[in-house]
Amino acid sequence: MAREMRLSARKALAIMLLVALVVASMSLAGCKKDEGTTVSDDETAGKTETIKIGVETALTGPLPDYGYAAQVGCELAVEDFSGFTIGDTTYEIELVVLDDKAEPTEAAIVAQTMVDEGVVGVIGGLTTGATLAAMPIYAENRIPQISGSVTGPKANETDFDTFYRTCWNDGVQGEALSVWAQELGAKKVVLMDDNGAYAVGLADVTENSLKAAGVETLRQNCQSGDKDLSAQVANIKEFGADVVIFTGYHPEAGLLRKQMVEAGMSDVQFMGGDGIKSAEFVAEAGGNANAEGCYATFGGFPEAQQPGYTAFAAKYLEKTGDEVGPYAQNNYDALGALVAAIKKAGSTDTEKIIEALQTLEYEGVTGTFTFASATSGAVTRGDIVVTGLTPANVPRYVVKDGAWIAVE
Repeated sequence: MAREMRLSARKALAIMLLVALVVASMSLAGCKKDEGTTVSDDETAGKTETIKIGVETALTGPLPDYGYAAQVGCELAVEDFSGFTIGDTTYEIELVVLDDKAEPTEAAIVAQTMVDEGVVGVIGGLTTGATLAAMPIYAENRIPQISGSVTGPKANETDFDTFYRTCWNDGVQGEALSVWAQELGAKKVVLMDDNGAYAVGLADVTENSLKAAGVETLRQNCQSGDKDLSAQVANIKEFGADVVIFTGYHPEAGLLRKQMVEAGMSDVQFMGGDGIKSAEFVAEAGGNANAEGCYATFGGFPEAQQPGYTAFAAKYLEKTGDEVGPYAQNNYDALGALVAAIKKAGSTDTEKIIEALQTLEYEGVTGTFTFASATSGAVTRGDIVVTGLTPANVPRYVVKDGAWIAVE
Protein backbone atom coordinates (compact mmCIF):
# COMPACT_ATOMS: atom_id res chain seq x y z
CA MET A 1 0.00 0.00 0.00
CA ALA A 2 2.85 2.42 0.89
CA ARG A 3 4.52 1.63 -2.43
CA GLU A 4 1.27 2.48 -4.33
CA MET A 5 1.00 5.77 -2.42
CA ARG A 6 4.58 6.68 -3.35
CA LEU A 7 3.83 5.95 -7.04
CA SER A 8 0.68 8.08 -6.91
CA ALA A 9 2.65 10.97 -5.38
CA ARG A 10 5.29 10.72 -8.08
CA LYS A 11 2.59 10.74 -10.80
CA ALA A 12 0.98 13.80 -9.23
CA LEU A 13 4.35 15.60 -9.11
CA ALA A 14 5.04 14.71 -12.75
CA ILE A 15 1.66 16.05 -13.80
CA MET A 16 2.26 19.30 -11.89
CA LEU A 17 5.68 19.75 -13.54
CA LEU A 18 4.16 19.11 -16.98
CA VAL A 19 1.43 21.68 -16.38
CA ALA A 20 4.02 24.22 -15.25
CA LEU A 21 6.08 23.64 -18.39
CA VAL A 22 3.04 24.07 -20.63
CA VAL A 23 2.05 27.33 -18.91
CA ALA A 24 5.61 28.66 -19.21
CA SER A 25 5.76 27.76 -22.91
CA MET A 26 2.45 29.52 -23.56
CA SER A 27 3.71 32.65 -21.79
CA LEU A 28 6.88 32.74 -23.87
CA ALA A 29 4.91 32.26 -27.09
CA GLY A 30 2.65 35.16 -26.15
CA CYS A 31 5.66 37.46 -25.82
CA LYS A 32 7.31 36.44 -29.11
CA LYS A 33 7.85 39.37 -31.52
CA ASP A 34 6.49 39.27 -35.06
CA GLU A 35 8.99 40.48 -37.66
CA GLY A 36 8.97 44.30 -37.56
CA THR A 37 6.60 44.39 -34.60
CA THR A 38 7.23 44.63 -30.86
CA VAL A 39 4.42 43.48 -28.56
CA SER A 40 4.40 45.10 -25.14
CA ASP A 41 4.06 43.02 -21.96
CA ASP A 42 1.24 45.41 -21.07
CA GLU A 43 -1.49 44.55 -23.58
CA THR A 44 -3.22 47.90 -22.97
CA ALA A 45 -0.14 49.67 -24.38
CA GLY A 46 -0.68 48.22 -27.86
CA LYS A 47 2.16 47.35 -30.17
CA THR A 48 5.00 49.12 -31.96
CA GLU A 49 5.73 48.60 -35.64
CA THR A 50 8.60 49.91 -37.77
CA ILE A 51 7.81 51.21 -41.26
CA LYS A 52 10.33 52.13 -43.94
CA ILE A 53 10.24 55.45 -45.79
CA GLY A 54 12.61 55.91 -48.69
CA VAL A 55 14.68 59.02 -49.39
CA GLU A 56 15.90 59.14 -52.98
CA THR A 57 18.44 61.93 -53.22
CA ALA A 58 21.81 62.77 -54.79
CA LEU A 59 24.66 62.54 -52.31
CA THR A 60 27.34 62.24 -54.99
CA GLY A 61 27.53 63.56 -58.55
CA PRO A 62 27.08 67.26 -59.41
CA LEU A 63 24.67 68.26 -56.61
CA PRO A 64 25.75 66.78 -53.26
CA ASP A 65 24.96 70.05 -51.45
CA TYR A 66 21.32 69.90 -52.52
CA GLY A 67 21.19 66.17 -51.80
CA TYR A 68 22.62 66.58 -48.31
CA ALA A 69 20.09 69.30 -47.47
CA ALA A 70 17.26 67.01 -48.58
CA GLN A 71 18.55 64.18 -46.39
CA VAL A 72 18.89 66.45 -43.34
CA GLY A 73 15.36 67.78 -43.88
CA CYS A 74 14.03 64.21 -43.86
CA GLU A 75 16.08 63.25 -40.80
CA LEU A 76 14.69 66.21 -38.88
CA ALA A 77 11.18 65.18 -39.91
CA VAL A 78 11.76 61.66 -38.58
CA GLU A 79 12.88 63.13 -35.26
CA ASP A 80 9.60 65.04 -35.07
CA PHE A 81 7.11 62.57 -36.56
CA SER A 82 8.37 59.08 -35.74
CA GLY A 83 6.29 57.39 -33.05
CA PHE A 84 2.87 58.37 -34.42
CA THR A 85 -0.11 56.19 -33.60
CA ILE A 86 -2.99 54.66 -35.51
CA GLY A 87 -5.43 52.85 -33.27
CA ASP A 88 -3.44 50.78 -30.78
CA THR A 89 -0.29 50.70 -32.97
CA THR A 90 2.67 53.04 -32.65
CA TYR A 91 4.70 53.43 -35.83
CA GLU A 92 8.42 54.13 -35.75
CA ILE A 93 10.05 55.36 -38.98
CA GLU A 94 13.19 53.87 -40.48
CA LEU A 95 14.70 55.93 -43.31
CA VAL A 96 16.12 54.13 -46.32
CA VAL A 97 18.44 56.74 -47.88
CA LEU A 98 19.75 55.91 -51.36
CA ASP A 99 21.95 57.95 -53.71
CA ASP A 100 20.84 58.24 -57.35
CA LYS A 101 23.73 60.63 -58.18
CA ALA A 102 21.19 62.81 -60.06
CA GLU A 103 21.49 60.30 -62.91
CA PRO A 104 18.42 58.75 -64.60
CA THR A 105 20.03 55.31 -64.95
CA GLU A 106 20.96 55.24 -61.26
CA ALA A 107 17.50 56.55 -60.33
CA ALA A 108 15.80 53.55 -61.94
CA ILE A 109 18.03 51.20 -59.93
CA VAL A 110 17.30 53.12 -56.73
CA ALA A 111 13.56 52.98 -57.38
CA GLN A 112 13.60 49.21 -57.80
CA THR A 113 15.67 48.88 -54.63
CA MET A 114 13.08 50.94 -52.76
CA VAL A 115 10.38 48.58 -54.00
CA ASP A 116 12.41 45.58 -52.86
CA GLU A 117 12.94 47.21 -49.44
CA GLY A 118 9.17 47.42 -48.96
CA VAL A 119 8.97 51.18 -48.34
CA VAL A 120 5.52 52.68 -47.75
CA GLY A 121 6.51 55.88 -49.56
CA VAL A 122 9.44 57.77 -51.04
CA ILE A 123 10.66 61.34 -50.54
CA GLY A 124 12.41 62.45 -53.73
CA GLY A 125 13.98 62.39 -56.16
CA LEU A 126 16.08 65.47 -56.08
CA THR A 127 16.20 66.36 -59.79
CA THR A 128 13.63 66.27 -62.56
CA GLY A 129 15.62 64.03 -64.91
CA ALA A 130 16.32 61.39 -62.29
CA THR A 131 12.74 61.51 -61.04
CA LEU A 132 11.31 60.96 -64.52
CA ALA A 133 13.29 57.72 -64.71
CA ALA A 134 12.10 56.51 -61.30
CA MET A 135 8.45 57.53 -61.51
CA PRO A 136 7.16 54.65 -63.69
CA ILE A 137 8.62 52.10 -61.27
CA TYR A 138 6.98 53.71 -58.26
CA ALA A 139 3.71 54.08 -60.15
CA GLU A 140 3.68 50.44 -61.28
CA ASN A 141 4.28 49.28 -57.71
CA ARG A 142 1.79 51.79 -56.28
CA ILE A 143 4.27 53.55 -54.02
CA PRO A 144 3.51 57.22 -53.24
CA GLN A 145 6.34 59.61 -54.08
CA ILE A 146 6.65 63.20 -52.82
CA SER A 147 9.50 65.42 -54.01
CA GLY A 148 10.62 68.50 -52.15
CA SER A 149 12.76 69.87 -54.99
CA VAL A 150 11.57 68.67 -58.42
CA THR A 151 10.17 71.82 -60.03
CA GLY A 152 10.26 70.71 -63.69
CA PRO A 153 6.86 70.78 -65.43
CA LYS A 154 7.65 67.46 -67.16
CA ALA A 155 7.37 65.64 -63.83
CA ASN A 156 3.59 66.00 -63.87
CA GLU A 157 3.01 65.49 -67.58
CA THR A 158 3.01 61.73 -66.98
CA ASP A 159 -0.17 62.21 -64.89
CA PHE A 160 0.85 59.47 -62.43
CA ASP A 161 -1.37 59.57 -59.34
CA THR A 162 1.61 58.42 -57.25
CA PHE A 163 3.69 61.62 -57.72
CA TYR A 164 3.37 64.79 -55.61
CA ARG A 165 5.61 67.75 -54.83
CA THR A 166 5.98 70.32 -52.06
CA CYS A 167 7.84 72.84 -54.25
CA TRP A 168 6.44 75.02 -57.03
CA ASN A 169 6.04 74.04 -60.65
CA ASP A 170 8.49 75.90 -62.91
CA GLY A 171 5.56 77.22 -64.88
CA VAL A 172 5.43 79.85 -62.15
CA GLN A 173 9.20 80.28 -61.70
CA GLY A 174 9.83 80.62 -65.43
CA GLU A 175 7.33 83.41 -65.77
CA ALA A 176 8.85 85.10 -62.72
CA LEU A 177 12.31 85.05 -64.33
CA SER A 178 10.86 86.62 -67.46
CA VAL A 179 9.12 89.36 -65.51
CA TRP A 180 12.27 90.13 -63.52
CA ALA A 181 14.43 90.33 -66.65
CA GLN A 182 11.96 92.78 -68.18
CA GLU A 183 11.98 94.89 -65.02
CA LEU A 184 15.75 95.11 -65.45
CA GLY A 185 15.20 96.55 -68.92
CA ALA A 186 16.19 93.45 -70.90
CA LYS A 187 15.92 93.79 -74.67
CA LYS A 188 18.11 90.86 -75.75
CA VAL A 189 18.19 87.76 -73.54
CA VAL A 190 20.22 84.58 -73.91
CA LEU A 191 18.61 81.52 -72.34
CA MET A 192 20.98 78.64 -71.70
CA ASP A 193 20.14 75.15 -70.44
CA ASP A 194 22.17 72.01 -69.79
CA ASN A 195 19.97 69.68 -71.88
CA GLY A 196 18.49 68.19 -68.69
CA ALA A 197 14.73 67.89 -68.13
CA TYR A 198 14.65 70.54 -65.39
CA ALA A 199 16.76 73.09 -67.27
CA VAL A 200 15.00 72.65 -70.60
CA GLY A 201 11.56 72.93 -69.01
CA LEU A 202 12.42 76.10 -67.10
CA ALA A 203 14.08 77.65 -70.17
CA ASP A 204 11.07 76.85 -72.34
CA VAL A 205 8.63 78.60 -70.00
CA THR A 206 10.91 81.61 -69.55
CA GLU A 207 11.60 81.96 -73.28
CA ASN A 208 7.92 81.75 -74.23
CA SER A 209 7.08 84.45 -71.71
CA LEU A 210 9.87 86.74 -72.95
CA LYS A 211 8.89 86.29 -76.59
CA ALA A 212 5.26 87.06 -75.78
CA ALA A 213 6.48 90.35 -74.29
CA GLY A 214 8.45 91.19 -77.43
CA VAL A 215 11.92 90.50 -75.99
CA GLU A 216 14.51 89.17 -78.46
CA THR A 217 15.98 85.84 -77.35
CA LEU A 218 18.79 83.45 -78.24
CA ARG A 219 18.79 79.84 -77.04
CA GLN A 220 22.05 78.13 -76.07
CA ASN A 221 22.83 74.85 -74.32
CA CYS A 222 25.62 72.82 -72.81
CA GLN A 223 26.01 69.45 -71.10
CA SER A 224 26.22 68.73 -67.38
CA GLY A 225 29.89 68.32 -66.56
CA ASP A 226 31.21 70.57 -69.36
CA LYS A 227 34.50 72.29 -68.52
CA ASP A 228 34.74 74.69 -71.46
CA LEU A 229 31.90 77.00 -72.47
CA SER A 230 33.97 79.34 -74.63
CA ALA A 231 31.88 78.65 -77.75
CA GLN A 232 28.66 79.59 -75.95
CA VAL A 233 30.36 82.66 -74.45
CA ALA A 234 31.41 83.78 -77.93
CA ASN A 235 27.80 83.43 -79.16
CA ILE A 236 26.52 85.45 -76.20
CA LYS A 237 28.99 88.22 -76.98
CA GLU A 238 28.13 88.28 -80.66
CA PHE A 239 24.41 88.40 -79.90
CA GLY A 240 24.93 91.47 -77.71
CA ALA A 241 22.90 90.17 -74.77
CA ASP A 242 22.09 92.47 -71.88
CA VAL A 243 20.83 89.55 -69.74
CA VAL A 244 21.86 85.87 -69.60
CA ILE A 245 19.51 83.42 -67.88
CA PHE A 246 21.03 80.02 -67.06
CA THR A 247 18.38 77.46 -66.17
CA GLY A 248 20.58 74.49 -65.19
CA TYR A 249 22.55 73.81 -62.02
CA HIS A 250 25.27 75.75 -60.25
CA PRO A 251 28.45 73.94 -61.47
CA GLU A 252 27.89 74.96 -65.10
CA ALA A 253 26.28 78.27 -64.10
CA GLY A 254 29.38 79.25 -62.14
CA LEU A 255 31.66 78.24 -64.99
CA LEU A 256 29.61 80.24 -67.48
CA ARG A 257 29.72 83.34 -65.30
CA LYS A 258 33.47 82.95 -64.80
CA GLN A 259 34.18 82.66 -68.52
CA MET A 260 31.83 85.54 -69.33
CA VAL A 261 33.79 87.81 -66.95
CA GLU A 262 37.06 86.63 -68.45
CA ALA A 263 35.67 87.51 -71.90
CA GLY A 264 34.92 91.06 -70.79
CA MET A 265 31.19 90.67 -70.13
CA SER A 266 31.05 91.41 -66.41
CA ASP A 267 28.43 94.09 -67.10
CA VAL A 268 25.96 91.58 -68.62
CA GLN A 269 23.34 90.73 -66.00
CA PHE A 270 23.50 87.06 -64.97
CA MET A 271 20.38 85.27 -63.70
CA GLY A 272 19.19 81.75 -63.00
CA GLY A 273 16.56 79.62 -61.33
CA ASP A 274 16.70 77.66 -58.10
CA GLY A 275 19.37 75.37 -59.57
CA ILE A 276 22.07 78.04 -59.20
CA LYS A 277 21.17 79.27 -55.71
CA SER A 278 23.94 77.37 -53.96
CA ALA A 279 26.82 78.60 -51.82
CA GLU A 280 29.06 76.67 -54.21
CA PHE A 281 28.14 79.02 -57.07
CA VAL A 282 30.33 81.83 -55.77
CA ALA A 283 33.55 79.80 -55.86
CA GLU A 284 32.58 78.18 -59.16
CA ALA A 285 32.09 81.66 -60.67
CA GLY A 286 35.66 82.56 -59.73
CA GLY A 287 35.08 84.28 -56.40
CA ASN A 288 33.09 87.08 -54.83
CA ALA A 289 33.88 89.74 -57.43
CA ASN A 290 32.63 87.62 -60.33
CA ALA A 291 29.50 86.44 -58.53
CA GLU A 292 28.56 89.82 -57.05
CA GLY A 293 25.17 91.00 -58.27
CA CYS A 294 24.07 87.70 -59.86
CA TYR A 295 20.38 86.92 -59.42
CA ALA A 296 18.37 83.76 -58.74
CA THR A 297 14.73 82.85 -58.18
CA PHE A 298 13.46 79.96 -56.05
CA GLY A 299 10.52 77.54 -56.14
CA GLY A 300 8.73 78.46 -52.94
CA PHE A 301 7.68 81.33 -50.72
CA PRO A 302 10.46 83.50 -49.23
CA GLU A 303 11.66 82.26 -45.84
CA ALA A 304 10.13 85.29 -44.13
CA GLN A 305 6.69 84.14 -45.34
CA GLN A 306 7.11 80.54 -44.19
CA PRO A 307 5.41 80.24 -40.77
CA GLY A 308 7.64 77.46 -39.43
CA TYR A 309 10.95 78.52 -40.95
CA THR A 310 12.54 80.16 -37.90
CA ALA A 311 12.06 77.09 -35.71
CA PHE A 312 13.15 74.79 -38.53
CA ALA A 313 16.29 76.83 -39.19
CA ALA A 314 17.24 76.58 -35.52
CA LYS A 315 16.90 72.77 -35.61
CA TYR A 316 18.89 72.57 -38.83
CA LEU A 317 21.68 74.71 -37.38
CA GLU A 318 21.80 72.62 -34.21
CA LYS A 319 22.01 69.39 -36.20
CA THR A 320 24.53 70.46 -38.86
CA GLY A 321 26.18 73.67 -37.72
CA ASP A 322 25.12 75.21 -41.04
CA GLU A 323 22.43 77.48 -42.42
CA VAL A 324 19.45 75.79 -44.07
CA GLY A 325 20.38 74.15 -47.39
CA PRO A 326 18.30 74.38 -50.59
CA TYR A 327 14.85 72.84 -50.27
CA ALA A 328 15.57 71.23 -46.88
CA GLN A 329 12.30 72.53 -45.43
CA ASN A 330 10.34 71.36 -48.49
CA ASN A 331 11.68 67.84 -47.98
CA TYR A 332 10.81 68.07 -44.28
CA ASP A 333 7.25 68.98 -45.30
CA ALA A 334 7.19 66.17 -47.85
CA LEU A 335 7.86 63.57 -45.18
CA GLY A 336 5.48 65.27 -42.78
CA ALA A 337 2.74 65.20 -45.43
CA LEU A 338 3.39 61.51 -46.08
CA VAL A 339 2.99 60.73 -42.38
CA ALA A 340 -0.19 62.81 -42.27
CA ALA A 341 -1.55 60.86 -45.24
CA ILE A 342 -0.77 57.55 -43.52
CA LYS A 343 -2.65 58.74 -40.44
CA LYS A 344 -5.53 60.01 -42.58
CA ALA A 345 -5.68 56.66 -44.37
CA GLY A 346 -5.55 54.84 -41.04
CA SER A 347 -3.32 52.31 -42.73
CA THR A 348 0.12 51.65 -44.19
CA ASP A 349 -1.52 50.22 -47.32
CA THR A 350 0.06 52.29 -50.10
CA GLU A 351 -3.12 52.41 -52.20
CA LYS A 352 -4.97 53.99 -49.29
CA ILE A 353 -2.09 56.44 -48.68
CA ILE A 354 -2.20 57.57 -52.33
CA GLU A 355 -5.94 58.14 -52.00
CA ALA A 356 -5.43 60.11 -48.77
CA LEU A 357 -2.82 62.39 -50.39
CA GLN A 358 -5.37 63.54 -52.94
CA THR A 359 -7.58 65.11 -50.26
CA LEU A 360 -4.94 65.97 -47.68
CA GLU A 361 -4.65 69.49 -46.25
CA TYR A 362 -1.31 69.88 -44.50
CA GLU A 363 0.14 72.65 -42.34
CA GLY A 364 3.91 72.53 -42.53
CA VAL A 365 7.04 74.65 -42.21
CA THR A 366 6.42 76.32 -45.57
CA GLY A 367 2.72 76.94 -44.95
CA THR A 368 -0.63 75.24 -45.45
CA PHE A 369 -1.10 73.36 -48.70
CA THR A 370 -2.97 70.64 -50.54
CA PHE A 371 -2.14 68.62 -53.66
CA ALA A 372 -3.98 68.90 -56.96
CA SER A 373 -5.97 65.69 -57.50
CA ALA A 374 -6.47 66.42 -61.20
CA THR A 375 -4.97 68.56 -63.95
CA SER A 376 -6.69 71.89 -64.51
CA GLY A 377 -5.10 74.66 -66.53
CA ALA A 378 -1.60 75.51 -65.33
CA VAL A 379 -2.01 73.29 -62.25
CA THR A 380 -1.26 69.62 -62.88
CA ARG A 381 -2.02 66.51 -60.87
CA GLY A 382 0.23 66.28 -57.81
CA ASP A 383 1.25 69.94 -57.83
CA ILE A 384 1.33 71.78 -54.54
CA VAL A 385 -1.68 74.08 -54.18
CA VAL A 386 -1.20 77.13 -51.96
CA THR A 387 -2.85 80.51 -51.66
CA GLY A 388 -0.89 83.26 -53.40
CA LEU A 389 1.15 81.05 -55.74
CA THR A 390 1.90 83.62 -58.45
CA PRO A 391 5.02 84.83 -60.29
CA ALA A 392 4.92 87.98 -58.14
CA ASN A 393 5.46 85.86 -55.02
CA VAL A 394 8.43 83.89 -56.34
CA PRO A 395 11.36 84.90 -54.08
CA ARG A 396 14.34 86.72 -55.53
CA TYR A 397 17.94 86.48 -54.36
CA VAL A 398 21.15 88.33 -55.16
CA VAL A 399 24.79 87.60 -54.36
CA LYS A 400 26.17 90.21 -51.94
CA ASP A 401 29.62 89.89 -50.41
CA GLY A 402 29.83 86.24 -51.40
CA ALA A 403 26.43 85.09 -50.12
CA TRP A 404 22.90 84.79 -51.47
CA ILE A 405 20.55 87.23 -49.74
CA ALA A 406 16.88 87.97 -50.31
CA VAL A 407 15.99 90.90 -52.54
CA GLU A 408 13.64 93.12 -50.58
